[in-house]
Amino acid sequence: MRHFLLEFITGGGLSGQALPETLIKEGEIMIQTLLFELIEAGYSDIALSRDKRLASWEHKVKQYIIRESLEEEIHEHISQSDVAWLIAPETGDCLARLAELFIRQGSVFVGSSPEAIRVASSKLLTCSLLAEANIKVVDTRTLDNDIPASETGWIIKPNDGVGGESCYFINDKKRLAEIIAEKKNNNFVMQPFINGRHMSMSLLVFDDAVQLLACNEQHVDIKDEVVSLSAIGVNECLFLRDEMMCLATKIVSKISGFAGYVGVDMIEANNELYVLEINPRFTTAYAGLSESLGFNITKKILDTFLQKTLPEIDLTAAIPIRINI
Repeated sequence: MRHFLLEFITGGGLSGQALPETLIKEGEIMIQTLLFELIEAGYSDIALSRDKRLASWEHKVKQYIIRESLEEEIHEHISQSDVAWLIAPETGDCLARLAELFIRQGSVFVGSSPEAIRVASSKLLTCSLLAEANIKVVDTRTLDNDIPASETGWIIKPNDGVGGESCYFINDKKRLAEIIAEKKNNNFVMQPFINGRHMSMSLLVFDDAVQLLACNEQHVDIKDEVVSLSAIGVNECLFLRDEMMCLATKIVSKISGFAGYVGVDMIEANNELYVLEINPRFTTAYAGLSESLGFNITKKILDTFLQKTLPEIDLTAAIPIRINI
């Protein structure tokens, strides 16, 4: 069984563009985890794409060096695979467009439907749909809308951004007006800043059923208006597993088409969970799941797609694992 792996940042998706150090690091963490855990699970016929500017892997895997256009060069590689894995950003419809390509070319695509990806790629649309289902969300608005009331400041970020990419914290209304004027034509959104605990949950989804994999804490830094993620505490928030499982079930029942690994970012404040965004792809927390849970999570994900059923996963024995970024 041949596996083809594409991690967009390290796999040639930014050919001809700058390679951001932070995104390279997170991309390397995720692709390394996927590769090593497939090998550990007994798979040896593995191929992946690699940006020509990055060092090649030393492991015995087929590596396709991307020199010009990623999408033009990977068609054949996907079609020759039995299982195709995709890690890519939502920005600019990238993840959904590549998912469509993988579905057309590959035999088994480990990922969500393009329709679900496009819903989750928009923070505005995601929050609107979840609010309809009476799920608590952070008030999310376009920059040409009224400024949401806040005594603690505001967050400005891309509507389809990933991680902390171009994410700003502003606590002065005059400065906020300047940022709005600067970003108003760039598909940015604004949210009131909520003083609370930054969290995420890792989910395994298939056929509109969901299994909770981890209750994570996100360690966030704010410096000179820039918001960045410094570490992920995988399963550091297990005390909220019942609440997170309930929330996950509501989300999956409202938005159909998620499959495989899905991450959900949240804020916990006043004993309530507020959804910030949904990531229909691997997130950095994935890299700590196997160590936290005590088994190979990549094999569990693959078996879900091959056997077309979700595994039962018990979090009672999970241990917290810190991933520094």
